[in-house]
Formats: sequence, structure tokens, C-alpha cells
Amino acid sequence: MGQVDEPAASVIVRAKDKAPTIERALRLLRAQTVQPEIIVVDSGSTDSTREIARRWCDRLLEIGPDEFTYGRAINLGAAAARAPIHYAVSAHCFTTRSDWIERTLAHYEHDEVAGACGYTGLAPDGARAGVVHQDAALFHRNPFWGFSNHASSWRADVWREFPFDETVAAAEDKEWSQRVLDAGWVIALDPGLAVEAQHRFDDGPLAFHRLIQRDVQAVASFCDLPRYSLRDLVRDWWNPARDGRSRTRVRLSPWHVAAVTGKYTGLRTARKAAVDAP
Repeated sequence: MGQVDEPAASVIVRAKDKAPTIERALRLLRAQTVQPEIIVVDSGSTDSTREIARRWCDRLLEIGPDEFTYGRAINLGAAAARAPIHYAVSAHCFTTRSDWIERTLAHYEHDEVAGACGYTGLAPDGARAGVVHQDAALFHRNPFWGFSNHASSWRADVWREFPFDETVAAAEDKEWSQRVLDAGWVIALDPGLAVEAQHRFDDGPLAFHRLIQRDVQAVASFCDLPRYSLRDLVRDWWNPARDGRSRTRVRLSPWHVAAVTGKYTGLRTARKAAVDAP
């Protein structure tokens, strides 16, 4: 497809073997009220992902699977992006509204906003859902909540000063937000920007447990986290966040069990690694 003239938004889509989902993700981006520049970064697909991407994107970039990290793929796309606001959307995430980009851009009318993202459920501390301007204090109270590169955006100028860390195994979005927020910026968290992202549950509770464990270990590598004991695990299992279901139903959910046990094993593994480090 031809390039968008002077785009207001550049969307970076990371993909590998996403033939079943990438066309829908890109088609929804093309249907936005603000037409974006779309850059797909493929990391070694062996299916038809790249062929599908070429039909919908402005530019296809490739990175070898042995070179891939989440941060490196985003930095590669951001370096090629032409717009003043960059977006990241995973190839298995789907925007749920045609004004998603337009609504996001409105947050950048506030000079202190470095990035924006959606969220589901309640805001931290049980506050009712609404736009939250996350600052450093809020991040350090809730380091697992907030900015997520499943579907996010940031100022290009901020990215040039704070590129994504290419060495962390996961949670490059949380690591980036920590540095940016500690520098005095804020991130706009808006429930109206939430996207459909059911892929985290596609492979069952055990895979979800491992995913949470991986992400928690990554956050622990750059953030000082408090101890998380078995008592804490039981507390979080017994008192799940309210999501419209009864607490009894949530307690019995294998996904909830996978989440709290993944957090426990992730922090335990991270602490052991820290003790064993030379």
C-alpha cells in the first residue's frame, strides 16, 4: 500500500507466525478515523504472515528470530516511523473502536503526557474506571499495572530520549514506563483505549501461569519488589479484584489461580537468581 502523507500516527505491529490474526488487526487499523502509517516488524515468520502484511502495511521490516527481543523489534519500527506519535499494536490484538487512534491523540494535547494506553477493570486502589494519569508514585505502588505494548502509544521525541530496553526478556513496556515516569512525565491510562487481547488465554491455564511467571521475573529484574509470601498468595487468591463476577466464582477460576501462583513462582525465582548471582 502507498505511504500516508505526513501521518499523525505511526503504528508498529510486531508479528511472528500470526497468519490467523494479523489481517484482522491490520484491517481494523486501516478503518480508523485517523489514517495511520503502518509498519510491520516480522521476526522470522514461517507461515503467510509477511504476505498478508504486505497487502495492508506501508512498510515491512524483518528481524531474525535469533536477534529478536520485544524492545529491539519496537525500536526498529520506531526508528522507521515518520509520525510524531508512535503506536505499538500486537498482531493478535484488535482495536474495538474506529476512533481508537483519534481518541489516543487527544491525550497528547496535555504537554506532560509521554504515552497512553488502555486498561480493563478497575483502576489501582479500587477506584472506578476512568482516565488515570499515572505518575512515578503510582507506578511504584503498582508496578504490574499500567502501560502495555499490546496496544500503546508514545511521543516520538520521548522515545528518542528513552528507547525501549533491548536486553530485558519481557515487560519492556513496564521498564520503559518506569524510566519515563521517574523522569517526571505521566502516562494516560484510558479504559476507552482497551483492545481485544484474548491471546493470553489461548493456550490454557498452565501456559498462562508460565507467562505471568516470565513477566514477573522480568519486572523484578529492574524494579525493587517486596517479598511475596505464601500468605500474600492466599490473600490475593481469596480477595480477587472485582470484575463483575462473584468473588467465589473468581476464586474457583483456573486463570485466577494461574495468575497468583505465577506471581509467586516468578518472584521466588527472581529472588533465588539474585542470591545466586556473583
